[in-house]
Amino acid sequence: MKKLFSLLIILLLSSALNAQWVVESFDNAVKPNTSIGTNWADTAITNTNFYTNGPTAYTDLFNSADAKVGTGSMLVKYRIEAFDGWGGYTVRTNYHETDIASVPYLDLSSGTELSVWVKVTVPADTSQGGSVFMEFKLAEFDNENQREYYYYHVPIDFFDQSGEWVNVKMPLVQTSDNTTGFAVQSGGVDDILQFDRVKGFEMAMVYITGGNQDNPPSAVGEFQMDNLQLIGQRYGAIESFDNSASTWGVDEMSWNAIPGDVTLTDENTDFVEGTGALKMDFTLSAPEVWGGFVAIDKEVTVHDSMAERTALVLYMKNLVAMATDSARGFMRVFVFENDNETAATEEWIIDPGIDLSVVTDWTHYHLPLVRKDMGVNDRFPPKDGFALKNGAGDGSLNPAAIFKIRIEPFGRGTEDGYSGALLAQGSLLIDVMQTSGFQIADFIAPEAPAVAVVEGTYSNLVTWTDVPHESGEKYNVYASESPITDVTAAGVERIGTGIAENVQVVEHPIISGRIDREKTFYYAVVCYDAKPNYSLPGVTGPITNLAKGIPVVSTNPPAFVADGDLTEWSGVTPFSIKLSDGTAHPVLTVTDDADCSADCYVALDADYLYVAMEITDDVVNHDPALQSYENDAPDLFIGLYNLTDSHVGYLHGATPDYHLRFGKFLARNDQNDSAFDSLLVAGTENYAWVERAFPSGYTLEAKISLVDLATKRNLETAIVDEPITWEAGYKVPFDFGVNDNDGALREGMIFYSAKNGDQGWQNVSVWAHTWIEDEIVGVEEIPMVSSKYSLDQNYPNPFNPSTKITYTIEKPGVVKIKVFDVLGRQVAELLNQQQNTGSYEVDFNGSDLSSGLYFYSIETGSFKATKKMMLLK
Repeated sequence: MKKLFSLLIILLLSSALNAQWVVESFDNAVKPNTSIGTNWADTAITNTNFYTNGPTAYTDLFNSADAKVGTGSMLVKYRIEAFDGWGGYTVRTNYHETDIASVPYLDLSSGTELSVWVKVTVPADTSQGGSVFMEFKLAEFDNENQREYYYYHVPIDFFDQSGEWVNVKMPLVQTSDNTTGFAVQSGGVDDILQFDRVKGFEMAMVYITGGNQDNPPSAVGEFQMDNLQLIGQRYGAIESFDNSASTWGVDEMSWNAIPGDVTLTDENTDFVEGTGALKMDFTLSAPEVWGGFVAIDKEVTVHDSMAERTALVLYMKNLVAMATDSARGFMRVFVFENDNETAATEEWIIDPGIDLSVVTDWTHYHLPLVRKDMGVNDRFPPKDGFALKNGAGDGSLNPAAIFKIRIEPFGRGTEDGYSGALLAQGSLLIDVMQTSGFQIADFIAPEAPAVAVVEGTYSNLVTWTDVPHESGEKYNVYASESPITDVTAAGVERIGTGIAENVQVVEHPIISGRIDREKTFYYAVVCYDAKPNYSLPGVTGPITNLAKGIPVVSTNPPAFVADGDLTEWSGVTPFSIKLSDGTAHPVLTVTDDADCSADCYVALDADYLYVAMEITDDVVNHDPALQSYENDAPDLFIGLYNLTDSHVGYLHGATPDYHLRFGKFLARNDQNDSAFDSLLVAGTENYAWVERAFPSGYTLEAKISLVDLATKRNLETAIVDEPITWEAGYKVPFDFGVNDNDGALREGMIFYSAKNGDQGWQNVSVWAHTWIEDEIVGVEEIPMVSSKYSLDQNYPNPFNPSTKITYTIEKPGVVKIKVFDVLGRQVAELLNQQQNTGSYEVDFNGSDLSSGLYFYSIETGSFKATKKMMLLK
């Protein structure tokens, strides 16, 4: 059932053939940054870098007519500032993350190296000693467009004064040493480099030297890049086309009164790899109402790993512009497979996208081995996958069963709107058909997990058993206030992502707007393997428990005055973060509430977002030379729409997510930290940032136009949201935090969301949520549970076979303490009796139980709590 992934498989170098694909010619590669897509951004448009370390650092790009190959190259002018103690860097990308879902994948998996030409035109000039080098990065994205960076240290001497072109070959292997291959630089998804899932490149110029921020050392220089190619054969060829003219079958539609004609010869001087290519001279006749064709075909033997491949790669060069409309004369490529179940021959067809009406150079055509629907008929096959032409077999595309290929120039007829019969001559060169991509050859989904829930105080613990017959599988956990039949349905929230095997538990804190009340949830757990194949959801029935009331976004704004005096906010309940009561979740160093704590007030009306914060901070520091996040500055994370599902990337349009930063001089939309992307200026009627003496810290008040919020989102990429509208009762993504600088640099952060961990700037799923005004109009308030009740962690833990459980109760009552397994089945009752106010201890002996995870719970009056413990024998 399970075939485990091995990097050795995808990194296997199976032959010394030299197939080539020009990934970037760098002929006129630098284009205006006026549209979403993949291009090297024109500095005349952007006048900045996507990421800059140093206030006057840059990496500017220009088109140059000086070329090693073709008609041009890309000229790079850089200035690096050693703004940090170790040095500094600048970065340029050739893709736009603001709409990364629309950027196509670059499948680099068929080759073994990236080859590029580099020429140093102005040697690096450094203001103090150090090294200057380039890191070339692959940006790999998974199915949910979560990014990982892999970087290679390019072996170029940027102090070189020769002015000569140098060829660099970058090995497409994943290593821990970035001088021998691509090493992970920024990971966290799976840290496995999948070469068929690259969406773009980054170029970082790095200056290593002792740096500082007051007067940073600098390195300046210029160089050119040209002809980035994918070379080599990773998996070997299905067909090499070397000296193969005599081995092909020919179909000239000879049964027709006006047949076509095909002549095949071996081409030994113009080819991509090996020793030659196949030349196909043909006359395409399309006399029928449906059209006509000429074709060549050949039986092939696929290699043992074919089931693990995801695409075919075919190289073609059109030598003669065929006298036909480009939509009338086109190419069809077939693969034939034997269906294992029915023994039927299935014919699968794709349009590779070559334009036979124009002359082309050698071109790399990517043919995904996925099933797609046919167009109007088989004269309109898909271009992004294969469609079943003959309706035979079981209808599933099985690459491992391919036994023949067919290449067919085709002309559409009068039924498709063309007049007269087509008779046109053409000439093609065809070379290596490779395979690319990687998939695990496991097509059986895991079983659905068995799921249970253990109720706690203001939370539910969702538990499950790991499914059998799997290893290394992961689990996603979902919650909804309605029964779950489809985990992608609106209202189903993902509360746990990628949970590893053997963990078997996720805590779901349950909250409500403003006051405590009972809520009912349904839960589901989905298992997925490494392919990934996804199980059906294991689900629970309704679970009703008490939800904790939290502050909400008020719809009754104060009589706003931007003066730092928050008296007018007394009618709005603030969100609070303090270490002392566990509401603050720190990153780096925060010592106590006096060091850093905060209250945050948020309100809305039809035209404005109102924000006030009161920050307690023992040292208030603001240095204009620092980046905004390095100073004392709070952040607000908020989505102004009704949240129905968790997501990672920032949403735009009608469902916008915002990251706002409130600095001493500017309030800004801070997704790209662009200095010109300011919403408000301090000292004006709509923004105040005021330092206070006692208790030490500062207050801020901001009144932000919803029109400005939508239209001034990010001038660098020209993203404008739709007009912001909201309704009372909306569930909205929400978080806030504080950056704390107690000296030279930021030394600490605190966040409202326990999951943020300084990832909220790039991952919305780690925010918390709240509601706009009353979620619960007309619901009677439920008294808060006293903090004098407690259930402590058992000791020892893990234990074998005995452990002690201590607890405290505030009021006399019946106390029940029970033990459950991971499926929620009760395995022991330790106590069920009346007890007076006080602290107690109870023993638990697990000698009759097997090793594993268990839960123990207490229930007395309205107090419930649950904790987990581990028995290890």
